[in-house]
Amino acid sequence: MAFLAPSGVDLATLGSRRVSLAHRRDRLGDVTPTQVRPRRRRGPSTLTITTVPRAFLGNDAEKDPFKRHRLRDPVPFPQSIGVGFQCALVGAKTAVTNPSDVWGPMTGATLLVAVALDAGGTYLTGQWLNPGEDAGALWTLIEGLALVVVDGAWLLVSPLIAIAVVQQLLPLLGEKILFDALKVPSGDSPPGDDSPVGDSPLVALRSARIAELEGSDGLGLGSIGVAAARAQSLAGLAGLAVPLGLGLSLVPVAGPFAAGALATAVAAYSLTWELLDPYFEKAGLNFEAQEKVVWSNRVALTCFGVPFSLALAVPVVGPMTVAVAQGAAAEVVWRVLERDPEAEARWVEIAES
Repeated sequence: MAFLAPSGVDLATLGSRRVSLAHRRDRLGDVTPTQVRPRRRRGPSTLTITTVPRAFLGNDAEKDPFKRHRLRDPVPFPQSIGVGFQCALVGAKTAVTNPSDVWGPMTGATLLVAVALDAGGTYLTGQWLNPGEDAGALWTLIEGLALVVVDGAWLLVSPLIAIAVVQQLLPLLGEKILFDALKVPSGDSPPGDDSPVGDSPLVALRSARIAELEGSDGLGLGSIGVAAARAQSLAGLAGLAVPLGLGLSLVPVAGPFAAGALATAVAAYSLTWELLDPYFEKAGLNFEAQEKVVWSNRVALTCFGVPFSLALAVPVVGPMTVAVAQGAAAEVVWRVLERDPEAEARWVEIAES
């Protein structure tokens, strides 16, 4: 049994291991729980793929346009519905009672481009969807319905293309109309403010913000790339809406109404984005920031654009209302996008009192 007894070397090794273990226990007792890091479990890793819309990427202050550009938070639903329609009503009234000096050139240029697009688009659509003499009854019906849907959608889309073309070729027209409407004194004032409208803190804050925007260099040549990216984004949205609208139009009774509502909503959303282009350009919002801000306020901006998109769809007469729509967008800037100047005016009053 002598071979079972531990040798001197074994005892020395065992003793050193005990001393090392005790030393580790003493060191571990001095370590705080926050310093102890759990070991990572090694094993087969799993890959999770999440599809996130580009408009929602970036939550930090540097990427979030609402914090970086000091914009209002998105208007919550369903309050956004009333805010959108009220902006259209109040903004149109303000634009009509305070017309800009460049209404005539803006209206004439948009009307010329829109009429050309209406005529050309209607002719090409008729040639493309014209059923032949040997077409069957079912195919003739389908092409007839498609012709009605496409023509109706084109009446909504062509003014948008005309406005986009004019905004790029003659950008100063839309910018002047919008900023002239922004400069119109507001009758709103903070509670308890008995000063004249022109001397109220609200007007002073708005005037300072307008001067800041007008003095800004904006996006410069980068606005061309932003316009191209915006056109691509809106074209993709329309590309999704067209087949859906064609499918809805085949549904009896309610189908055509649903297809018309969808086309109007897409046109209104696109129109409002185009009308706000001069503001976004001066405020320095790139395409990703614009996309996030517009999509976050999609309900309010769509409701604002519905009356104007329907008015613009009227052949010949409709494009004449583009200057009113451009001026009315100033109300969206103050009530949906810009920080609440009424709240800041109250803080100014408190600080001065």
